[in-house]
Amino acid sequence: MASNGTTQMVELGPMEPMRLATAAEARPATPHRELTADEKVDAAIHDNKGWLVACTLGTIFSFTIYGIVMEYATSDGRKLHELSLIFVTGLFYSCVAYIGCALSGEKVSSEIKRYHMGVIALFSMGSTFTSVRSLRYVIYPVQVLAKSCKPVPVMVMGKLLYNKQYSYRRYAIICTMVAGVALFVVGGKSTEAGEQSGLAQLFGIMLLVLSLCFDGGTGAYEEALMGDAHIGPFNLMLNIQVGKTLLAALLLIVGGEINVFLDLANSQAMSLMLLGTCGAIGQVFIFLTIAKFGALTCSVIGLGRKILTLCLSLIIYRHPVSTMQGFAISLAVGAMVMNFMDKKSKKKKTAREERYEDRAEADREEVQALAAGDGEDDGQAEADLLGLDLEAAEPEGNEGNTVTASV
Repeated sequence: MASNGTTQMVELGPMEPMRLATAAEARPATPHRELTADEKVDAAIHDNKGWLVACTLGTIFSFTIYGIVMEYATSDGRKLHELSLIFVTGLFYSCVAYIGCALSGEKVSSEIKRYHMGVIALFSMGSTFTSVRSLRYVIYPVQVLAKSCKPVPVMVMGKLLYNKQYSYRRYAIICTMVAGVALFVVGGKSTEAGEQSGLAQLFGIMLLVLSLCFDGGTGAYEEALMGDAHIGPFNLMLNIQVGKTLLAALLLIVGGEINVFLDLANSQAMSLMLLGTCGAIGQVFIFLTIAKFGALTCSVIGLGRKILTLCLSLIIYRHPVSTMQGFAISLAVGAMVMNFMDKKSKKKKTAREERYEDRAEADREEVQALAAGDGEDDGQAEADLLGLDLEAAEPEGNEGNTVTASV
């Protein structure tokens, strides 16, 4: 205030920021903890609930319809000509794979030589052929349960070819699964072959065992090839499905079975279209599930689908189930769940190890799940060598978490 009694305003310059804020900024920032693989999956599920629902319903719906149609086409005296089925479904899967290559930017050409692709296609074709042919001798639930025993040849191949080590718990789970299938077969009616049911069951089971061996051989051969060359999942699917289609067409022509194909196309055209469409759509949902949510989520969906298909088959087609067979189903399904839980409870690893293994595992799962393309192995993690088995990327030396193989 001035001496003459007047008030003098003093202009103040802009105030500097409070030193407290400056001090806070000067403090070293707390480093962000890197999320583990499980936490990333949880975050993906939380942020993409709509996609999760779509992938779940799409996978379950597609492959459940596939199973119901497959049983319809192979029951009550109806038979599917295996080469014709492989040819038609191969066309569908090849188209889906080509579109997948175009959308994902994968090159159609491959680093792997054509004759190697031909060998894989031949193994895959053998698996589909023997699996479908077995339905002439055993009912569909037997096939569903038997195909769940795919870890058996997988473990045999892993032990013989790569000297993999498996835990006693793993052996116990697989033996329980096999015991459940065996009890179901011997515990009641499991074939439509009438008086020759005993021989029919035996021959049907032999075909399923052979199909499992083809699966194991396919995975083992792919393992050897994938170590030397990289190939995208849709690219591999395209090459294998084109190979299967060409092989089936060649055998139809050489074997003089064109008329058989035309008769089947005339009598079961709708079944063939549904099998091809549902199988191809299901493979797309498998790819989306693995890409967005990882192997474990795909495993859960696949396990639920298989149990649902089994129950619907028993209800819709009114298969009589004895007390022993009911116990056998519980035993086999329980072993499937335990097999899934065994993979889920893997040892904790560092974020870097989990990231590396999760990426390697996802690559292999995409490759095998899309390459299979026969509608039987729908991405379910417990079965497929180099495919949907959560153990595929485990480093050697960890018991119970070694190479095995679905969606």
